[in-house]
Amino acid sequence: MRKALLADDDFLVRSYLKMLSSWEKAGFEITADVRDGEEALEVLDREKIDLVVTDIAMPLMDGIELIREIRRKYPDIYVIVLSCHDEFEYVKKAMKEGADEYVLKNTLNEESLYTVLEAAEEHIRQSKEEAGVKDQKQQTQEHADMKKDPEEDNNADADGKTGEKSDQTGNMNEKFLFFNQILAGTLSGEEREEKRIRAGIRGKYKNSAVIVIKREETEYTEDPLEEARKEQYSLEFYRRMQEKLQSRPGESETEKEMIYLGNGTYCCFLDLSDEYKSSVMYQHLTGTASACYKICAEEEEAYKIGVSNICIGADALRQAYQQARMMIKNSFYEKDGIAYYEADRAMGKELPKEAETLLEEAELLKKKSEKDKFLLMAGTVIQAFKKERCDSQLVRQWFRKLEHKLQVDGSRADQHFGYIGEVKKELEHLAEQAFECGEPNIPEDLSQAVKIAADYAARHYREAVGLGDAAEAAGVNSTYLSYLFSQEMGIGFANYLLNLRMEHAKKLLRETNLKMWQVAEESGFNDYHYFSKVFKKAEGMSPAQYRKHS
Repeated sequence: MRKALLADDDFLVRSYLKMLSSWEKAGFEITADVRDGEEALEVLDREKIDLVVTDIAMPLMDGIELIREIRRKYPDIYVIVLSCHDEFEYVKKAMKEGADEYVLKNTLNEESLYTVLEAAEEHIRQSKEEAGVKDQKQQTQEHADMKKDPEEDNNADADGKTGEKSDQTGNMNEKFLFFNQILAGTLSGEEREEKRIRAGIRGKYKNSAVIVIKREETEYTEDPLEEARKEQYSLEFYRRMQEKLQSRPGESETEKEMIYLGNGTYCCFLDLSDEYKSSVMYQHLTGTASACYKICAEEEEAYKIGVSNICIGADALRQAYQQARMMIKNSFYEKDGIAYYEADRAMGKELPKEAETLLEEAELLKKKSEKDKFLLMAGTVIQAFKKERCDSQLVRQWFRKLEHKLQVDGSRADQHFGYIGEVKKELEHLAEQAFECGEPNIPEDLSQAVKIAADYAARHYREAVGLGDAAEAAGVNSTYLSYLFSQEMGIGFANYLLNLRMEHAKKLLRETNLKMWQVAEESGFNDYHYFSKVFKKAEGMSPAQYRKHS
């Protein structure tokens, strides 16, 4: 018997589920039932569990977090999510985190539970078999390939199998043309019905949804052999995707057609015409999208997945395709590669004000050596990009302008940002280049006295020096230097010196285990209490807290 675990904070739900006989009939026994995710993890740590059935909304640790932990620690466990009608947004998150199936609570009875448990048992069995015999199959195939007689292919042609293959190819071409004409809006009415039947497409697609799968862009190459290799891989992946979707347990009742559009882009068309409840339609859609995601996760190449809403009517397929394609663009903001359509989440076509402000202030921040302020503002920009869903091309253009403002080599901006998180990492790298080049950047258009004073501060900030020492080095009186420095650098000498000491102190806190008084002393602060006071005022936290959060 397979071992199952129930997680739901509602005692009545757990009691009802436990009394159903479908568990034993499908080959499962309930090992434990718990109230929340934390209790579930405790059971998983001590028991070998095959199946987890979990609610989404639970105290302490909810179903989303539980699924995330299961996928991190126990990736082979099959997970079924229980949900209500008004929890679809949470369901999408659950499927993205790795849930295998979800079931509506109000549809649960002996028959429906048995259906999902039967599918779960089949999936678990297949997974265990594949894991157990994978190496044996590979060895057997290699041995068979070595013994294979080349004449067999010719005999197959003589037996008429080549003709069968040609028929299949012709059928695929008909499907490709049918869906392309639908997407182009050039097929309707009787002609559409005739071509659908001729192509062998069983679904009528009155209610439909579309899943677009796109291979992430890789570096372009002019090598024709490499391009041919990519296209060959694309076709092989297309065949694998078809086979795995068709063999998915419990989904045979949903009509699905898949076509390859070229250039690493695939479309999966779902016919939901026989369904009347939107909740059931969404169940089929998210289940198929989740299956696509898991198939893609097994590949060496990286993929993005855009999922449409449920669309109804004669133009449903075309509308659904446009929605899914839009979500491929939106996947720039989706870490896990699945982006579900949301009507109010159009791509932003203008830079947010936070991004414009950073461009305006970048040069001054560099002049003042205010790296932390730059990073803080950069983080605010990233949040603004996420909120407004700025077009990825617009983000790349902004990044290129920022590199120019900071006078940093712009070669990195030419790369393709596949995800907003990559932009954040590149901004951190940009800060390293612009603000930590060994010595502070001193502008060329300064007077000789200010240049000497700034250079003096950069070389002696770890010592007990001040404005008088810099003025003496520059050959001017301290009052005049103070005025000149503020005018040309945009910051007073004392604050400039303080920034140099603070940046060095923060670097020591991040990269060493020196004691706090040692950090202060190494950074030019003779008084630890003064160092702690000015640090907290500048950073909003103590040196110890800064080290902890770094």
